[in-house]
Amino acid sequence: MSFDHEQIAGLIRKLASADQLLAKTYIDGTLHADDENRAAIDSLKKSGLLRTADTGDEYRLTGDLKRLIDRLLLRNQRYQQNLNMAKMILNVEEDIEDYRRALEQNKRDEAQYHLEQIDDTLYEAIEALENSLGVMFAVITSQFGFVSSLNGKIRQNQRALAYAQQLVQELNHVRIDGCYDWLSSWSAIPPELSRKIIRFIDQYKSVVERLTGIVGRMKELLFKLRLQEQTANRCRAMAQFLRNHPEWEPLDWSAEADVPKLLQRGPGLSLRPGINAGNPLLQADLAAIVHELRRQAKPVAPLTRDSATSPLDTKAPEQIPYGQDLYESHIENLFALALERQGRKVSALHYWRDQDLEVKAELWLDMVFAQYCCLPGRIRRAIALDMQGKNLQGFNGNQIIEEIQLQRVA
Repeated sequence: MSFDHEQIAGLIRKLASADQLLAKTYIDGTLHADDENRAAIDSLKKSGLLRTADTGDEYRLTGDLKRLIDRLLLRNQRYQQNLNMAKMILNVEEDIEDYRRALEQNKRDEAQYHLEQIDDTLYEAIEALENSLGVMFAVITSQFGFVSSLNGKIRQNQRALAYAQQLVQELNHVRIDGCYDWLSSWSAIPPELSRKIIRFIDQYKSVVERLTGIVGRMKELLFKLRLQEQTANRCRAMAQFLRNHPEWEPLDWSAEADVPKLLQRGPGLSLRPGINAGNPLLQADLAAIVHELRRQAKPVAPLTRDSATSPLDTKAPEQIPYGQDLYESHIENLFALALERQGRKVSALHYWRDQDLEVKAELWLDMVFAQYCCLPGRIRRAIALDMQGKNLQGFNGNQIIEEIQLQRVA
């Protein structure tokens, strides 16, 4: 089916004559038909610019026109698009064969038609990929800001990651060697065709590189969102527990009498001004000073300070004694003992009893576990912890730790 200039110009004139009507339909989503706009709506529907909505008196923009406006306004774009790269490659190969056959038969118009088909197919494929990656990168950069909850962000990230993996599978259908075969399939290939193919290859390589970076960023963001979700879940669970148990108070080890001095909490700082303005003996003098300062027309110049340089202190600095944490050293010795006894378990309580440590056993076990969590990853993976204790009813895992067994596993 061929179109002449008058048909295309008529369609453009119809768009221009109904600009306010189409703009209202795009912004509001639907257009209600009445006696005044019935004729214009029927004309636009006949031209394929409007379609009926759920009810008979409402109309919407057709999908092609809405996507065109979305693309021009860069709004409401979806990164999930149906791409069939295998079918695209097959169509390009058929068009290239038809283009070569038309050139051999000296059919210039037919050859030009097939060349335009090749250009449109390659351009639309790359443009769809570019739009998908661009919108996907925007939603990742904003950390899926169009949804507010962490669960929603995780679902959107998982959905985008699944689409990106599907896109990788589609891109695997494009073989660069096969694209270069299009150039070497005939000896005298026209330069206009070679330029289009080479441009497609370059853009394809850029898309693959960008997609690799986007997938990496999505995986990192998904990991961060899951960590944030775990933190939020713990905070919600703790808040729920505090609402149900207002009488609960956390244990304060610093209040115990036999806690080492290092772990004891010092007295709080009492902040107060140098002059107590609340002292009645000083209020009269302070008021007189304030009134005198207010009556001065010219502020008193500050006193000149003695700017004489003081001699440098050339004495050798004294050595500050190294303050070693005794219990941190014991914990390090415990970890070293577990690494030395490969395959055999080491009891934290036995070590505490053998060394006759002054702290309580519960506090010692808490310090061992806390220090274990601070170890580097390679050391933590080499030592396995078996925490033994009583299980509280209604909870999973040890709630009261009574023993910790350490064992080297690597």
